Amino acid sequence: MPHRKQQRENAMRKVRKTNRQPKGEAFMAFDIGSTSIKLCIAQVHGRSITIERLVETPLPPNAVREGTLLEPDTVARALRETLQQAGKHPKAAVLTIAGPHTTARPVRLPPMPVEVLEKSIQFEAGRYLPSAAEEHFIGFEVVEQGEEYLEILLVAAPRASTEAFIDLIEKHNIEVELVELQPFAFWRAIQTAYRGHTPPAYAFVDIGGGHTQVSVVRGPLLALTRHIPIAGETFSAALKGYFHYSDEEAEQIKRGLNLADLIEHIPQENPPLRLVQPILDELIREIRRSLNYYQSQFQSQKGREGRVERLYLAGGTARMQGIATYFEHKMGIPTQVFDPFQSEAVNFGNFVPDPEMLGCQWVNALGATMIPIEQAERDIWYAATESLEEVAA
Repeated sequence: MPHRKQQRENAMRKVRKTNRQPKGEAFMAFDIGSTSIKLCIAQVHGRSITIERLVETPLPPNAVREGTLLEPDTVARALRETLQQAGKHPKAAVLTIAGPHTTARPVRLPPMPVEVLEKSIQFEAGRYLPSAAEEHFIGFEVVEQGEEYLEILLVAAPRASTEAFIDLIEKHNIEVELVELQPFAFWRAIQTAYRGHTPPAYAFVDIGGGHTQVSVVRGPLLALTRHIPIAGETFSAALKGYFHYSDEEAEQIKRGLNLADLIEHIPQENPPLRLVQPILDELIREIRRSLNYYQSQFQSQKGREGRVERLYLAGGTARMQGIATYFEHKMGIPTQVFDPFQSEAVNFGNFVPDPEMLGCQWVNALGATMIPIEQAERDIWYAATESLEEVAA
């Protein structure tokens, strides 16, 4: 068995190589956000999953904030409740994390053997991180290895906050096999749902409770990911502050708003809708800035390849009525709320989800359970590539 510290370094790889076979394997994933703990247990069968259990336990405000565990005892109690509701479960799990201090970005380096980079990644990554490299778990994946450069996808997360979540889970006799940044889970869920039949470039936006994360995929590369401090709690705080609603009333009002009415200039007759409109427009402006920045990096690219052609929305706030319609109207990009429950890659078997459970809220947990599918497809691709190389030789 590797040393405990080395186990955790291995767990921070974006996709950990494993000898497990995807057929019929039980996989468990945690998504611990600012408003709840979500747990997904699924069996993997070829290129699809069968959900066995979905459990969500709410968290009080500020128990988790911006990817940091602030009230470990409170969250530990919620985790115990989650596991009790789940019943029998695997003894290993994937943990998805997010927050403004995580990093996922393409980096171009001088050419070097991968073995050399593995030994020097702490030094190479230091210039791209908000604090010292030693304070982060760091992983990378080679995207392209050319004669003049080495392009990698750099992945990092703050060591202290990540270890706090790992310790919390492992105190319940569950081994955290992999820590994954949430954009990769979201990306995998999209790719699995559409079997790779996606536009050459697209964006996905996770509008959670505490923050929004916008990411852009271009071909096989996660080209950009950015956090925006405007999300569901921003809307709720505005409603509570202006109308003196309780938490429950603010949520109920928010769910009752139809954002598509903003296109018809109806908010004059709906004060809560009029209040949230400037917040929503500011969020859209920030998303547009992110896409414009991405586009500026590929301005030398002509034609369709570099342009974002579709926008996928997910997260708890994506439940708001008419949100995709309003985004599409303002952004000028075809937009949809991504619902993995409607995918042919997701089956329910004997599990009957609660009517209140919407797929857009479960994207990260479901995407994490799809890791064996991605790994199997990579193994097939690598095997095919090696065969072609042998033929060419």
